[in-house]
Amino acid sequence: MKKNIFITALLSLAISFTSCESFLADGINVDQNKPSTVPVNAQMPHIAINIANVYGGDISRFATMLSQQVEGVARQWSSFNQYTGLSPFRFDTAWSNCYENVLIEVQAMINSANEDGYAHYTAAGKTLEAFMLLTMTDLWGDIPYSEAIAGFENINPSFDSRTGVIYPRVMSLLDEAASGFNASSGGKDLGSDDVIYGGNVSAWKKAVNAIKARAYLHKGDYSSALSNAKASFSSRADNFSFKFTNDDPANWWNFNNDRTGDIEFHPTLRGMMEGLNDTARLAILDQTFITSHPYLSADYDQGLVTYREMQFVIAETLHRTGGSAAEIETAYLNGIKASFEEVGATTADYEAYVAQASVNPGAGNIKLEEHILTQKYIGLFVDPEVFNDLRRNSFPKLDPVSGSTLPTRFQYSSDELLFNTNSPADGATTLFTPTLSWSF
Repeated sequence: MKKNIFITALLSLAISFTSCESFLADGINVDQNKPSTVPVNAQMPHIAINIANVYGGDISRFATMLSQQVEGVARQWSSFNQYTGLSPFRFDTAWSNCYENVLIEVQAMINSANEDGYAHYTAAGKTLEAFMLLTMTDLWGDIPYSEAIAGFENINPSFDSRTGVIYPRVMSLLDEAASGFNASSGGKDLGSDDVIYGGNVSAWKKAVNAIKARAYLHKGDYSSALSNAKASFSSRADNFSFKFTNDDPANWWNFNNDRTGDIEFHPTLRGMMEGLNDTARLAILDQTFITSHPYLSADYDQGLVTYREMQFVIAETLHRTGGSAAEIETAYLNGIKASFEEVGATTADYEAYVAQASVNPGAGNIKLEEHILTQKYIGLFVDPEVFNDLRRNSFPKLDPVSGSTLPTRFQYSSDELLFNTNSPADGATTLFTPTLSWSF
């Protein structure tokens, strides 16, 4: 894995220097015979956009298909939907993109920022790295990391334990990021090259707390998840996200343009929403997946961690820890309202929906599965986080599309299994085994 990934990463980083030239200062002269280090303000936008593409690409499609939000209906996606077509080879792109386009490049950015003393760039890099590591380890379990991102030193990196190494590293990175954002910038402030927050350090601090909240929730540490979620986003404007443009379309739009008819809205989600008279959101989301889809548009705002997710986290963790019934209701309704706003439904649509006793039975009567987890499942449409919730809670109660078992993980890349001598033995991991722990 290492040799191929490292070479590709160097090439892609060189290309990114050209594609991100608008973020460079004027007057930089480069001697082509003496390659220079790519400045951090050129690396920053490239990495952030890569993360949005990776998270909103195959990771989103596979995770939400396995969670029965979307359905593979044609060509190879039909076999993917039946699980039989999801061989290790099918995960090669997602796996390699996580390493080549994110982890290796963000490590280079962090190293450069550290050398120059740019504390806020280092902090942003560590936040992005933590997000990507958390995403990967919750999909694949144990992954190469400590020996996998340093260059040519080890072409057979060992797999680090999800619970023993990766999660502690995620938390450490986030703690270091928080400290970095609280320090002086070191002479270089985040600016227009920050395509997520436009240089708003306060917003980055909220994102650090949001990622922590997600991680603690996955660990089953509900008190810590609650405190961090409360310290995160106060509105949708705080979302940790990247908004694509019509000139540089979102990954889902590109897929629907190139693979029209391969994926559609899932009958399971449709039935759930119809049962709750969720007509407004359903009318927007349950349309043919083509380039004119009203939600999966070219300028889609690709959420990584969002306000609506955090509100549902607050509602869930309050419920699990015996919190205030009034607070549970407030967070629960905030999550639903933010979801309506996200898809473009009206305030009147939202008010009519939550006026139903089946949706909002009132403070003290809101149940964990029937209300909070159900609305989170609906509200995080095409967000990979729904796959984590499904495995963490065994909810919604889904029937396997084929066989008798629901998938519990992504397959390791075929390249990794073939070329890394430290990868799991043939057949040791599948879509179904081993399962991941959600309480540690």
